Amino acid sequence: MKLLLENWRKYVLKEAYILDDDFFEASIEQLFDKLKDFGDNTWIFFDTETTGFKPETAQLTEIAAVAAYPNNWQFEEVEAEKGLFYDKIKLNPETLAGFEASDDPKAKYPLELTRYGMPSDEYREKYPKGMPDEVDVIKEFLSYVESQPNPVLVAQNAEFDINFVQTRADFYDLGINLRNYPIFDTMMLIKLWHNSLIKTLAEEGDERAQIILQALTMTGKFGDYVTSSMGPVSKAYEISTDEWHNALADVKMMMKMTKMIFMTLQEASDVDISKYQGRTAWGLRKKRQGYHRSDK
Repeated sequence: MKLLLENWRKYVLKEAYILDDDFFEASIEQLFDKLKDFGDNTWIFFDTETTGFKPETAQLTEIAAVAAYPNNWQFEEVEAEKGLFYDKIKLNPETLAGFEASDDPKAKYPLELTRYGMPSDEYREKYPKGMPDEVDVIKEFLSYVESQPNPVLVAQNAEFDINFVQTRADFYDLGINLRNYPIFDTMMLIKLWHNSLIKTLAEEGDERAQIILQALTMTGKFGDYVTSSMGPVSKAYEISTDEWHNALADVKMMMKMTKMIFMTLQEASDVDISKYQGRTAWGLRKKRQGYHRSDK
């Protein structure tokens, strides 16, 4: 049974993702050809914040989304009343009990990182009686998604957010499947197309690409690597990251970043990126069964 479920998950993931592993080595021109099929859809950029990495034992603390029409990949936002979704979420009794029982000094770090205890004046006005329950916010988010024509779900490291919301929805027996919608992972866009292009152009002597590559080069345990994290990529394009790890701020940052990446790719659509893309594709296939919150 476990093997059957694992195989089903792989099949569903492959079917849902626009940039699936069969497409990992497509050229920039082939990428835009494929995206034409989704040019009339509503792209829902969304993000979550949570109390931990595992939805079986952690909960959602924020969900935010902004709907936009692609408009030649410039992303024209849907009018605010219909296109914007944002909610902070009350901590469940189980979450509070877990914090009280934990001896880990870092147990509340996710709340500190996302400034959970600092709702804005606007939010206090919206919810004078306090934050709504997790199950209610998930229901409202699903209704919001369903209200958009032909939605595509867009997220940075999308499988984390999709899996977290789906698992929490299953916990409340809401009977939905987010993977029925096409899913676009901006992290894959960065890893396979953007970073491969930047490396290629930098190697050819392009000064702008060299500056961006330098901004994205990090030092880790095993040496230097080029990050696909949203914060550094946004900074490389002079997009503000001041409120990074607030769900709504992250969504707006993601939209601006994705727009800049598409512009960069369009300007160099005829460049052969296969040298670096092939290496990245091989590495991604090696660890395809896992996904990591660290790429947020």
